[in-house]
Amino acid sequence: MKLLGREKNVLSVGGIDVLNKTPLLDIKPYIPKFDIIDSASQGWTAGKNWRPKPSGRE
Repeated sequence: MKLLGREKNVLSVGGIDVLNKTPLLDIKPYIPKFDIIDSASQGWTAGKNWRPKPSGRE
């Protein structure tokens, strides 16, 4: 996904598989631990230390 622009609370994005004008409810950074795409980068999450989820939490 690539951020193409922003106007107030509306983000314009490209490189995603959706229909034009489809509302997106949640945009998350790419994190290789959860979703492997060889050509993707981690962006601002690179170098962050991620803690494992405490047991019993899902």
